[in-house]
Amino acid sequence: MATEKNKENIGFSDYLNLLIQIGKMGGTRRPVSCTTRELGNIVGISQQSTSRKLTKMENYNLIVRNYTQRGNSIKIASEGMTLLESVFTDLWMILVSDRGEIEEEIILQGKICTGMGEGAYYMSRKGYRNRFPTMVGFIPYPGTLNVQLLEETSLRNFERLQRTPANFIKEFMEDERKFGRVFVWPTFLLIGDKKIPSALIRPDRTHHNNQIELIAKENIKDTYNVKDGDIIKVISR
Repeated sequence: MATEKNKENIGFSDYLNLLIQIGKMGGTRRPVSCTTRELGNIVGISQQSTSRKLTKMENYNLIVRNYTQRGNSIKIASEGMTLLESVFTDLWMILVSDRGEIEEEIILQGKICTGMGEGAYYMSRKGYRNRFPTMVGFIPYPGTLNVQLLEETSLRNFERLQRTPANFIKEFMEDERKFGRVFVWPTFLLIGDKKIPSALIRPDRTHHNNQIELIAKENIKDTYNVKDGDIIKVISR
């Protein structure tokens, strides 16, 4: 795996066009088939240069490549995804911040609901817990507050929030199990006259489009005497 020092020496610009093209072909989701000549023609370099670059990209864990009768079966690997995501975030900040769109608070409103108990399990994993303090400014309580978004405005705002730059925790192995990426947006919870630092977390693979999970320093239900069915607001920060 490429270290931070290695990343500086990789010369990301040398591989950006290839990564983008592989991604456009579907390589972020599944292996794609192509020859080095075809890929080179698309990005405007020779077959030999393409072959050399792909070999180096394999060494840096930017891609996973297998050889087939068709030529190559290529999928973007974890380091490749990380590099693409970092460029996406930089470009988003440049293009959107110039229009002032990210300065506006995003407000979500919904009712507290009972989750499936998965939050407490995942929040107990060191791979997640050890990374949150630097992202959100607190050590989170080992559990999540589940909120169901009810209004169309909040659902649209949630979609907006997911298009803004997010911190994220990379996938990791713990106790011989693989844990996936989690995206993190710092927020405030509004309960009565209290403005509570919190964060909205979103697993990479989730099936809930109208339900959000929040983390905070304390057990929100116990500390602030709220219960399922109570309406709360969440504000981006």
